[in-house]
Amino acid sequence: MDQPRHEQLCEVEDLDADRLLEVAREVEVEVRRAERRRLRLVLRWCDLHPALDDSQRLSWGEQDRVWDCDAWIGGEGVPAVAEFTAEPLAAVMRMSPAATTSLMGEALELRHRLPRIHARVESLDAALWRARRVAKATQGLSVEAAAHVDAVLAPLGDSVGPTRIDRAVAEAAALYDPETLTDAEEHARVHEWGITLRHHRAGEGRHWAGTSWLAITGDTPTLQRLHDLITDTTAPPADPDANPHSQRDLGVRQIQALAEVLDGLGAPRPRVRLAIDITTDDLTGDLTGDLTGHSAQVGRVLGLGPATLATIRDWLAGASVTVLPVLDMARTDAIDAHDPPRWMRDLVTRRDTHCVHPFCDTPATRCDLDHITAYIPMDEGGPPGQTHPANLAPLCRHHHRNKTHGHWTYHRTHHGDYLWHDQHGHTYAVTRQGTLELDPGSPATPRR
Repeated sequence: MDQPRHEQLCEVEDLDADRLLEVAREVEVEVRRAERRRLRLVLRWCDLHPALDDSQRLSWGEQDRVWDCDAWIGGEGVPAVAEFTAEPLAAVMRMSPAATTSLMGEALELRHRLPRIHARVESLDAALWRARRVAKATQGLSVEAAAHVDAVLAPLGDSVGPTRIDRAVAEAAALYDPETLTDAEEHARVHEWGITLRHHRAGEGRHWAGTSWLAITGDTPTLQRLHDLITDTTAPPADPDANPHSQRDLGVRQIQALAEVLDGLGAPRPRVRLAIDITTDDLTGDLTGDLTGHSAQVGRVLGLGPATLATIRDWLAGASVTVLPVLDMARTDAIDAHDPPRWMRDLVTRRDTHCVHPFCDTPATRCDLDHITAYIPMDEGGPPGQTHPANLAPLCRHHHRNKTHGHWTYHRTHHGDYLWHDQHGHTYAVTRQGTLELDPGSPATPRR
């Protein structure tokens, strides 16, 4: 993209401290003007795509970023938006459809339920990111409660922070929605309590290799007991000089203490299915050398990324290991049935790694496998061999439905890229290097 004229003329290296602050203030005003313009564009886009009835509305859920659940994208009184509205706008803004849907919902919340805060954004007296934070917090409130939050926070402008937002939302719920407190507690128990495990993904940062995140949501007393059990048994000595590494190693010892708790409960070894791109000789070889240098032995674990063989061996210690047949990534077998066999699903999942719709990064393991050329049942005259790796691609459920309804079309090139066309004449290439917008009439030329 070309540089704006003011950026070409402004050499920040030539500015002293006073002038730098002046320019920073000018840039902040420019940013707010640009954000205001984007907000207006988003609202107009929503106005152009109203839902005609409930069956056509765009819905959105916060739990695990699930599409098509029973929830509006805005609070009570916000007009519904048609399904599949976000994708064309997301693509031209180079955002994920999920992030664009959030922006649409919060923009509608501001205009229809938080008019005072919306006016502060329009007058450049409040940053859009602050206003969006309020809008996100009020989407579950009644009209009266949202109006209370609007009246309390709008005069504060840029002084609004997370603490004040939380306080205003809690106060509004207590004043106007007291009957919902019991419902909220029950909803939390039924829909939010539980344990989720998320593994490190390739590209999230080298410092997190071999690390996963465990999140527990439940009643406060139980979680406090677990926390105290672990921290009390791993507390560092009162005299830090007695063990200078005690504080540094605290986190490691806490995880080890948790492992001891699990061993005491007789918890079985984890049930994990690993696809590791190494040989059995690697696992039995000499791993005593320096694993931090360039010569360290490294394997790649599907869904987790690279890990040293020493770490992989530790993970497998004491585990029940099943050796699976080697997956030939060049395999091209075709079958007549609609549903692909396990080997074919694994091949396509490993090949593409994520939903292949433009700017969507839903992991392929959570996607449907779409027939790029629509499958025709054999008893309806369909040809044989319609299900094969080259005719399958992972699409998340929402984008699978989007393609099925004909809003977008796509095909897979012989290079393994995916060319998508929306209903407005835009073309995008989903490649291993990311999503590229192509110049109209020249599908091989990316637009920078």
